[in-house]
Amino acid sequence: MTKDRTEQPDDVRIDVPNVPIGPPHMVPPFVTLDAVTMDNVNRAEVPSGLVPGSDDAGAKTEWDASSLEKAKKWLEETADFIHSQSYEMVEISDKMGGTAAGAGGAGMGGGTSPLGSFDRAGDLARKHSGLFTSTQQGMRQLAQDLYKAANALQKVKENYETAEGANAMSAAEMQNAFNTASSNRGKA
Repeated sequence: MTKDRTEQPDDVRIDVPNVPIGPPHMVPPFVTLDAVTMDNVNRAEVPSGLVPGSDDAGAKTEWDASSLEKAKKWLEETADFIHSQSYEMVEISDKMGGTAAGAGGAGMGGGTSPLGSFDRAGDLARKHSGLFTSTQQGMRQLAQDLYKAANALQKVKENYETAEGANAMSAAEMQNAFNTASSNRGKA
């Protein structure tokens, strides 16, 4: 993280001697420059929203199987919510006249659009229908990606538990080796 340098000023002012500004062929200058002010690019501030609090998940650097399980559960719950919302949002489309309203509409011989009969109402309804469809598809894709992430995290958790089990066995075997070595001390 960069050092917080908020004590520096926002602007830097550099005083210069009166420098004439104007065409060189004119004897008396119309404008003189006595200082230059510019943004201080050395002033740095870390936004408080980017710094995790002491209890925030971003502050943790260690993971265990239970925290991986909690993260997997959060991913699955979020995916479930987004997936269900992608189907429940069809109510928005219904209020706009359904998918048929986006296909026809005013100006295309289809009568009035759900937005009325003013000029470009049909175009607006088609744009709304396209936006609705792309948003719904995007939400479903996001839900699928979250499910995939949860499945990948499950595999990471299983590998973690397998590695922890292997390490525990290795530690037990090492302890046995130390015990055996210490009990055999002096015997050659």
